[in-house]
Amino acid sequence: MRASRMNIVTLRETPADAEIVSHQLLIRSGFIYKSGSGLYIYGPMMQRVLNKVRAIVTQEITTAGGMEITMPIMQEQGLWESSGRWEEYQATRTMLTVTDRGGQTFGLAPTAEEVVTDYAGHLINSHKQLPVCYFQQHTKFRDEIRPRFGLMRVKEFVMMDAYSFHASDESLSETYEEMRQAYHRIFERCGLQALEVEADSGSIGGSGSHEFMIAADSGEDTILFNRDSAYAANVERAVGVISAAAAWTWSSDLVEVETPDQGGIADVVTFLGEKGYAGIAADRMLKTVLFTAESTEGTHTVAACVRGDRDVNDVKLSNAIGRQLPEGVTVLGLESMNEATVRQVTGAEPGFAGPLASLAVDICIADETLEEIGPLVTGGNKTDMHIAGFDLQRDGRDGIIFEDILTYQAGDACPRGGGELSERRGIEAGHIFKLGTKYSAAMGATFTNESNKQQPLTMGCYGIGSSRVLAAAVEQYHDDNGMQWPMNIAPYHCVVVAARKDDEGKQVAEDIYKELLASGVEVILDERKLGPGVKFKDWDLMGIPLRLVIGRGWDNGTVECKARVDGTPQDLSRDEAIAWVQAACK
Repeated sequence: MRASRMNIVTLRETPADAEIVSHQLLIRSGFIYKSGSGLYIYGPMMQRVLNKVRAIVTQEITTAGGMEITMPIMQEQGLWESSGRWEEYQATRTMLTVTDRGGQTFGLAPTAEEVVTDYAGHLINSHKQLPVCYFQQHTKFRDEIRPRFGLMRVKEFVMMDAYSFHASDESLSETYEEMRQAYHRIFERCGLQALEVEADSGSIGGSGSHEFMIAADSGEDTILFNRDSAYAANVERAVGVISAAAAWTWSSDLVEVETPDQGGIADVVTFLGEKGYAGIAADRMLKTVLFTAESTEGTHTVAACVRGDRDVNDVKLSNAIGRQLPEGVTVLGLESMNEATVRQVTGAEPGFAGPLASLAVDICIADETLEEIGPLVTGGNKTDMHIAGFDLQRDGRDGIIFEDILTYQAGDACPRGGGELSERRGIEAGHIFKLGTKYSAAMGATFTNESNKQQPLTMGCYGIGSSRVLAAAVEQYHDDNGMQWPMNIAPYHCVVVAARKDDEGKQVAEDIYKELLASGVEVILDERKLGPGVKFKDWDLMGIPLRLVIGRGWDNGTVECKARVDGTPQDLSRDEAIAWVQAACK
């Protein structure tokens, strides 16, 4: 490709609304253009990168047994109602909808479990047809409440979604493992460092799932891991072992302690220390956090109890609440309780809640680490009052449920041994799920098993955010000058820069360009009438892996060769330069 025909428009200044590196560089390089809130045009260079990622994904998913199909973006309301998810997605406003001229409402696909289950249910009749796996790479839509970070959080994106159907859990596990390995190959071929972590299944559901995280400091997800034990999990799912609470000697009696205007944990600890309660620390406080949970059944008041030096994990809490609700009822959202409701359920000002009999909430869940701990200090459900010597098992209100609702953190012990957990940030680029029969049973997608009886299909689900991978690659590979695309997904392999004005120099550049092109190298000839410095800045910004410069060195018969990543130029002969590029592209 000749640069003069590529309509290259780059920006030297960073756009004001671009918050992270990938957003900044993709906009500045002209790879993407913001068409609207959460909506982007993929420029020619970005389209080439996307095509390469899609090709790698297609090859590996096909190798793992997937068959490519295309499903409609517009999905009938009735299909989603049959699975029970229509109400949930409308209540959370996750799904964008359209209505046709006849008044029929359609959802714009955020995912495709319902459509593919309906498809498989009509095609699959016998266990002899199983297992089978369908996949597509298609546009998806999410009504993001706050689109941001360029391609990271958008309303429209490209996603590979695959769905497998099985006669048994054992067959599902086999395909799940094949897909897990395919994901590792995909990210390796894309040149990306990806971590496989245990994950929460979220609204997709199922019995288990793993995420694939692209390691990046800008990632919105927190990963806890231990290299020695090979444990890794999203913080929403992670478990660990916390250190024991500090020793504190106390009589068995409960004592009400006035704590005027001391509602916070740190404030109460300081206040009690000054009042002579020696040895009290945050880990001997009981923190009661009050929430309002919205579900498909209604509104529920919730108290969550953790040790005073730790935090509640909202995702774990939401899942725990869901297990206390009737079957088929889904938790839609979780919010901190407003002050008026706090006063109503505690009888006190905010900051003095405790899991006593007087706490009038629908559900009270305590973290499982509190099950055998005491004595503690807790809020007394009276303004300016705490209770010392509290034991949750002995003194707590009836009906307290003990579950893991804790946010574990770096420094906690690994649950598999091997020392402490470490932390890093990541960008979710892929997710695999064991769905079981959640959708097939609800939608009547059955087959005849070996005993000649009808049985719901067992399902797996596998997704990769193809367009998000592009942004994650930039987050992982860039420097102060611009992007550094890995060779396999770079828009072009090499750029030949004609930096001389004489006819001989121009012809040498032309000849090298044509020879590389003929050998299968994806190459650009930059013959634009611009200074060499401007050209170099453009290609560094756009991240082309290799650069050949026909400049002053040609007086001595040499070509300047430079790789984008190491940045060290070397002078080679014409033939050596061509061979250098060809070897790098292999």
